[in-house]
Amino acid sequence: MLIKYNNKHSGLLNIRVFLFFSFLTYCYLFIFIFPVNTQLNLLKNRAICTAVNAQHFPEIAKIEEDSIFVVWRDARNNNYDIFAQRVDSKGNIGWQIDGISVTSHESSQSSPVLVSDNFGGAIIVWGDSRNGSQDCYAQRIDRNGKKLWKPDGIEVCNEKTLQDDYAIVQDGNGGVIVVWEDWRSGNQDIYAQRISAEGTLIWKQNGIPVYEGEGDQYDPVLISDGNGGIIVAWWDFSTPDWNVYAQRIDHIGRQAWDSPVPVCIAEGNQGAPILISDSNGGAYCLWSDFRNDPDIFTKSQIYVQHLSGDGKPLWQQNGILICNLSINQQQANCIEDEDGGFIVVWWDDRDIFADIYAQRVSAEGNLLWDPKGVPVCTAGGVQQIPNLVSDGNGGAIVFWLDYRDDFGDTTEDAIYAQRIDAKGDILWEKDGRIVCNAEKEQITPKAVSLGEGSAIVVWSDARGDNYDIYMQTLPE
Repeated sequence: MLIKYNNKHSGLLNIRVFLFFSFLTYCYLFIFIFPVNTQLNLLKNRAICTAVNAQHFPEIAKIEEDSIFVVWRDARNNNYDIFAQRVDSKGNIGWQIDGISVTSHESSQSSPVLVSDNFGGAIIVWGDSRNGSQDCYAQRIDRNGKKLWKPDGIEVCNEKTLQDDYAIVQDGNGGVIVVWEDWRSGNQDIYAQRISAEGTLIWKQNGIPVYEGEGDQYDPVLISDGNGGIIVAWWDFSTPDWNVYAQRIDHIGRQAWDSPVPVCIAEGNQGAPILISDSNGGAYCLWSDFRNDPDIFTKSQIYVQHLSGDGKPLWQQNGILICNLSINQQQANCIEDEDGGFIVVWWDDRDIFADIYAQRVSAEGNLLWDPKGVPVCTAGGVQQIPNLVSDGNGGAIVFWLDYRDDFGDTTEDAIYAQRIDAKGDILWEKDGRIVCNAEKEQITPKAVSLGEGSAIVVWSDARGDNYDIYMQTLPE
């Protein structure tokens, strides 16, 4: 380009033109040689708790149409306590700033889980070391933050050995059923207890055995059986291979099936089970399966079995494949699809880095979307730990930890989300919508659905001096 200036300022203008085009060239090179994430986080994340010291492992439950309870492990008193807060969809808090104490006993508490009590409050269960080894305690809190049971909670199980890995569901009568891992027999077994709305233990003191056979049983998961009881599945180490078993416990604490049902006993190892209801008294059980893994723990695939209410496997022995690609698939999660089937998400490494994929499965076991799965996020870097909630219209809102910007010396966690409809179509921005990409770590996101197209996500966030609890409503 030739530019002429016939006045005394031509030299200055030539310099300015040179600098201008140099700047454009620099921008061009920066954009095309050093691509960056052009999507900015314009969301205004709301702080739920920024008390001193660390707050970790938030759990969330919807208690009213536009209101949630959040509980977490809190170190503000220089030991671990359980705190809670009531929040609406706009981030307005219902109780005192930074939450109320569920229990602040001088011992340590951890691993809180909760469900709605269907009266605007919640029942919370946690691990508690006040008696030495970790025991199981519970508390009910109403919508105003008032404790309805003993001030520091009721004992669910105080066996002298360890209780851990709690899971909880409503019992259909205002109370809850809790399951946990238990070492009282010298190996790890699965126990359960039912608690009334008044805080009374209904089954045998210190719980009834779901299974107390040989070997160890891990990672219990449960759903309501729709009749006041539960269906429980676990990861079983009673044979050289790891297998998946299930049992149903009725409303009075009896084992409803003659013996635990072998959900999968294929060669190789199976574990990390997930249960969801089939809305007909039975359950879908999904798991990670290493039967086609010649190198041991390098290639898992996701399988599923349909169990009837009386414990009969309804599909082919040892389950059906969710995705038939011979690649590593991990960390499956699923929800009911409002039509008798379910939607499942997972990460896999078909494109080197872990990406997020989804599938919908009918009640008959048919794959309703692309047999290889629908890509939810295939952005650069790693995406992991996908979870999902209903979008209120037959689809799902998926959320996950995302490391697409993690190419430096420090870990850059972020949380992204995507909405997918009942047909498998992606509804939000390609590769997801930012929930949070603040500096430092964002970890352990959890969410609840608010109805059609909307959800609340909460997480533990290290943007401040310590980890705090933050939330975001989607879409804002």
